[in-house]
Amino acid sequence: MIAFGKYVAYALYRLPFRDEVHIVCQHSQKGAVCMAPELVDEDCRAFVMLPFDGRAHPVVRVRPDDEMTIKTAMLKIAGGGRISEVEENEGTYREVFERFHCVIPSQFEKLVLSRSVSARYDGCPMDAFLRACDAYPRTMVYLCYTRETGYWIGSTPEILLAGSKSHYCTVALAGTMLTDGDWSDKNRREQSLVADYVRDVITPLSRVVEEAGPYTSRAGNLYHLKTEFHFSPKPSVTVIDFVNRLNPTPAVCGLPKDAAKAFIAEHEGYDRSYYSGVVGMLDVHGETNLYVNLRCCHLHDQGDHYGCMLYAGGGILPESTPETEFQETEEKLKTICSVLNPTSSN
Repeated sequence: MIAFGKYVAYALYRLPFRDEVHIVCQHSQKGAVCMAPELVDEDCRAFVMLPFDGRAHPVVRVRPDDEMTIKTAMLKIAGGGRISEVEENEGTYREVFERFHCVIPSQFEKLVLSRSVSARYDGCPMDAFLRACDAYPRTMVYLCYTRETGYWIGSTPEILLAGSKSHYCTVALAGTMLTDGDWSDKNRREQSLVADYVRDVITPLSRVVEEAGPYTSRAGNLYHLKTEFHFSPKPSVTVIDFVNRLNPTPAVCGLPKDAAKAFIAEHEGYDRSYYSGVVGMLDVHGETNLYVNLRCCHLHDQGDHYGCMLYAGGGILPESTPETEFQETEEKLKTICSVLNPTSSN
């Protein structure tokens, strides 16, 4: 096993439908202890985490002082895991839902309302990461640790930007169902708003844009509507230009985007931190694999256990109800709960 304790920061990630884990480790304090105010380095190559709100948290950059690729089967789970002392907040969610719902559609076409759930985790973060790799082959699974942020673990289905040189792709992923079937008008309209936004962002920055979808895509125990965009950037456009303009997408924020982001910061009632931001490998001159940070949790060391914060959200439209939207967040929370608490159905 790799001696991760000697590093100030490290990240492991497994791309969808792959059987190897990429490991990136930083052993020196150089680079402002892995933290930076924004993505400004045009030569950046690092595993990054971007927050939902850049005014509240810095960008995390784990520089690859050491890196390696290992077959997933070579990394063994050491033991079990258990979450307990879960604090539910359905009453609070309903209050915030009404706050969001009453300004749609008068001020916003769409808003995304999320919630956090706190718990105690007795287990190993690495084991949770490996269980996620085994359970969710269709998603990007990651673990990122820095001394400043603690552990972040996630299993996200949503590409923000992936590719290299003249070919990149992104997706519009929105709408949620528990089983495969016919999509409601609400889900189709929610996904269409995201697709329209992505199309409007990438088209003026690209020489060629090709589009496929929307089609049904499975992620863990849920189904979503997805549209794929494949494009070739104009010569003067950088990877960072796309990242800065796409993030955050309406899939995690709302429309109009800037106003929605400000409304969320003021009225959602908690700090999203790196949830619904961006996570993955950024390589300005090579292969980039960046995802929206969904189905994730934050673990902070409490000595004999980890404090755990879990996150989930959903898009709010005029026909949304607090009951259906809260249940959607419950189903999304099961993705990460199942790898933290493998003996439980939740």
